[in-house]
Amino acid sequence: MRFTPLLLGLVACAISVASAKTDNSRVPFNHPGILLNRPQLDLIKQRVADGIEPQKTAFAALLASPLADLTYTPSPRATVECGPNSKPDLGCKDERRDATAAYTQALAWHITGNEKYARNAIRIMNAWASTLTGGHTNENGPVQAAWTASVWPRAAEIIRYTSPFWAKEDIARFSQMLATQYVPSLIDGSDENGNKELAMSEALIAIGVFNDHRITFAHGVKMWRGRTPATIYLTTDGPSPVLPPNGLQKTAQWSNKGKQTPFVDGLLQETMRDPHHANMAFASLVNAAETALLQGVDLYAEQGKRIVAAMEYQAQFLAPNTTPVPANIEFSLQPTWEIAYNHFHTRLGVALPKMAKVIPTNRPTKADLNHLVWETLTHGDVGAVGLPSLAGAR
Repeated sequence: MRFTPLLLGLVACAISVASAKTDNSRVPFNHPGILLNRPQLDLIKQRVADGIEPQKTAFAALLASPLADLTYTPSPRATVECGPNSKPDLGCKDERRDATAAYTQALAWHITGNEKYARNAIRIMNAWASTLTGGHTNENGPVQAAWTASVWPRAAEIIRYTSPFWAKEDIARFSQMLATQYVPSLIDGSDENGNKELAMSEALIAIGVFNDHRITFAHGVKMWRGRTPATIYLTTDGPSPVLPPNGLQKTAQWSNKGKQTPFVDGLLQETMRDPHHANMAFASLVNAAETALLQGVDLYAEQGKRIVAAMEYQAQFLAPNTTPVPANIEFSLQPTWEIAYNHFHTRLGVALPKMAKVIPTNRPTKADLNHLVWETLTHGDVGAVGLPSLAGAR
């Protein structure tokens, strides 16, 4: 689908009145404002310089990663083709790796002040912006676009607003790439599992911020509001989970191989599938909420009970907690939870006794080549820095 002016107009008409109230097109975006604001970036830098944990160890892990190598070479493609189960994989892992490397190098730039990192991030982003013309194809093309478009804008936002090195014409080309090579794959959402549509929501919100495009941002918020209640169950929903907005429950399965655990508070839609896909959805909805909060839209407040319940539900089955694991379910440490934990526990003082025991055992989180990237470094114990409305939060 082409992202035409007509489509933009139709999308604008589809935005709900509730979205319009919070996503006022006359309000400018805050920059940098994708996952991280400038005071938070500066705090991370200071903590690393002062040797304060968890940032000290987390940044050492980042620098030790191949993604931070100053000789890193990108592998751009004109078209990225991603089939089911990565068959075929024509640029899929390369694109995800390059987006993650750009974000990694952007963080390294701000923390160290070494302009080589900034110029390397720029080189990676420019390579893709000048090469990608055929979008994302095959069955997993849309979710591939979602994963990478969740991360590209993080890198771009840091470089654009904290360095003088990125030429205006290159920024414009990168912005155009996001609008033409990613948004068309995201704008219609997904009637499949929540991890896909929530990644699309996160990507649209991030693209909206970087491109200063309120319609894209608002559509991502609308998508988030529709899919999040259908991704984390609460007993107040009734005997069955909330249906996705498209009403198609057949492709958003809560069971796996015919087996289903009882519906309990905090159960994620893909918990029965495996812990990673379930937490990909969790990470996307939290990342989206974090970026929206930096832009004055508090999605956390709308679905905080679900997010807190999901953290505590999973944590009870992870060491050092000792709740017996239900039959047919797997739980394991995942490279996430830090952003949500920082918001609810550190900023707002919400008690999370089970997750509080797990978080130290999970540090430092590293870089998953989807969209779960360096969470301990960026959000471990940073509190409400740069968020005046939350300045009094613990």
